[in-house]
Amino acid sequence: MSAMTTIKVPVELRDRIARLAEERHLSMAGAVERAIDVAEEEEFWARARAVMGTVEARVGLQRESERLAPSLGDELEAEDWSDIL
Repeated sequence: MSAMTTIKVPVELRDRIARLAEERHLSMAGAVERAIDVAEEEEFWARARAVMGTVEARVGLQRESERLAPSLGDELEAEDWSDIL
């Protein structure tokens, strides 16, 4: 088990964490951990969209796709990543 510590937060924030934890059937620590996980994932995808959304990145991906196209004889359908990029 990890070492535990106490942090000081405003009462209003503590109450928000407690409500979130209760709604999701988590401990307060679990609610905070889940919120941080979600924030980190959102940040990862925002950075990925920022990098992959550039003209240079799209051109590079197109070139790489064209280079690898002959080896894609596996009859799998192409994936659409437009909702992420």
